[in-house]
Amino acid sequence: MKSEAWVIALTGLSLTCITATALFLLVAVNPKDEAYGATPLVYAAVSAVAAFAFNRASACISRRAVDVS
Repeated sequence: MKSEAWVIALTGLSLTCITATALFLLVAVNPKDEAYGATPLVYAAVSAVAAFAFNRASACISRRAVDVS
């Protein structure tokens, strides 16, 4: 049961990071202010890496839970 909670939490974080990536890319495409520079692209890249890491962690915990039971 404990591992299922971790899988759900990490999957939720991964989906949140995917949404953040999309939003930062939209800001990069259509900035309201030129002062942003490349910051939205950096944030989008960091969010994409975090989404991938959370997804892989979720899959790893899910696999271990199946192997143990």
